[in-house]
Amino acid sequence: MKKLALVLALLMVFTSVPALAEFNATGLPITNEKTEFTLMIDDSGMPEDKVIYPILEDQTNVHVVLDLNPYQTQLERLGIALNTESYPEVIAGWLLGTKDLIDLGMGDQTFLPLEDLIAKYAPNIQEVLDIPGVRESMTLPDGHIYSIPYVVSEPMATFKPYINQVWLERLGLNMPTTPAELKEVLIAFRDKDANGNGDPNDEIPFSGDPNNLSLGMLAGWWGVDANSGNSDYPYFALVDGKIQFNANKPEYKQFIEFFADLYAEKLIDPEIFTQDLETWKGKGKQDLYGVSIGYGPGDFYENYAKGTPEYEKYGENAFTWLPVLKGCENPIYHRNSYGVTLFRTQAVITDKCDEEKAAIIIRWFDNLFTADNSQQSQSGPLGIKIEKLEEGLYRELDTSAWDDATNEKYGWGNIFTQSMPRYYHNNKVLGFGKTEVEPSFMDLADAAYAPYLNEHFPAVWATSEEDTNRASILATDINTYVKSKIAQWVSGEADVNAEWDAYCAQLEAYGLSELTEIHQRALGEI
Repeated sequence: MKKLALVLALLMVFTSVPALAEFNATGLPITNEKTEFTLMIDDSGMPEDKVIYPILEDQTNVHVVLDLNPYQTQLERLGIALNTESYPEVIAGWLLGTKDLIDLGMGDQTFLPLEDLIAKYAPNIQEVLDIPGVRESMTLPDGHIYSIPYVVSEPMATFKPYINQVWLERLGLNMPTTPAELKEVLIAFRDKDANGNGDPNDEIPFSGDPNNLSLGMLAGWWGVDANSGNSDYPYFALVDGKIQFNANKPEYKQFIEFFADLYAEKLIDPEIFTQDLETWKGKGKQDLYGVSIGYGPGDFYENYAKGTPEYEKYGENAFTWLPVLKGCENPIYHRNSYGVTLFRTQAVITDKCDEEKAAIIIRWFDNLFTADNSQQSQSGPLGIKIEKLEEGLYRELDTSAWDDATNEKYGWGNIFTQSMPRYYHNNKVLGFGKTEVEPSFMDLADAAYAPYLNEHFPAVWATSEEDTNRASILATDINTYVKSKIAQWVSGEADVNAEWDAYCAQLEAYGLSELTEIHQRALGEI
């Protein structure tokens, strides 16, 4: 019955202009009278602090009711909402994965198919779908697209460990080049009041972003990639074009043994597996971290004040990337992209929408996809944080006189919900007073990591609905099991050496060989 109702509703969308007289199929505003929809997303802060939304509302006459909560809280709320059918019109952010699109899009049809809506009302999103490989990667085995694509320039190595340069210099330490040298540095961070606040016991030598911890990528120091982050293939890697599961390799066990030793020596944050994002950020802002995994240091570190000797020397980079450590002759590191990444599950429109509302929402997203709006959502408002020099070229404005409150108001995390799909085209942003584009901190980090980066998985779906459903079941059991064992082994709740053989056998019992074959079939279709 649900599928029949959906089909009838969509037929109305695709055969006629929405019945609302206020709706404009092209141009702005989208509606002549104020309209709204509710968007559920994981994010920090308050809805009223997201400064780009009022700008978009002025353009479109569409008000977005933001339902914001931190990731773990919002994930639990979404689960309840889906079970009680009280979910909103749009779900966005990191809350959904490929399994959700399979189960709730292709399967239950809680999520609306979008390809015809996009073709009719969203030329900017259509442009993204027409980028080679994007439409194929977005289309599920049933032929439909259930989410809005997000193509973005991205560092080749997105999440990395960053090390506190100020602490290194204060203690007279060299940058570590091997895991053993890292341990010695972390011991010094632990024992020698590295942050200089007079308390020798408050330093946390090693921590990490709980939403993107991905400790398995550090197994690359021993020569294998067992990335466990936001990946369609957790713990798998491509090796010479073939898929390979790495969380059962001897080198992976070496990685576990090393980090278990660090944890036992109290060199790792005792909350590393239990803290939420705000707790992790809060400790970082207190200058407690020697090394932390993150997208960039700005995610967890409060820079030294301008005018201080530390700021004069390090600027906004008191932390720098930890080099790829040599735990073997040929270390590697997890490659997230070749410079451009497609995120496939960042926003869906649900069956809470009638045909008019679905058209309004897809047009609202399409307006967000313009070059100017996408850049404002990343860099801050035009005329306040950036100026437009020409099409695709922007420059930062002078913010040196801003106080802390203004800097916070227009900070990256406050200006927008940053996990939302957008399209930056080929935009470039110059620094204040600059006339040429200079390499960014992330560009320089990529250059340092580039010699060690492995192959990258293309975004593909399984070759059949049967494979898709089977892979979803197998991957859920395997990923949950591996993640739980990492936490148990590293934290000392269990012994990796005592359990290793049983662990490898259990992976096979969960269907690892079958899952590997399914993934290889999908990759073989490229």
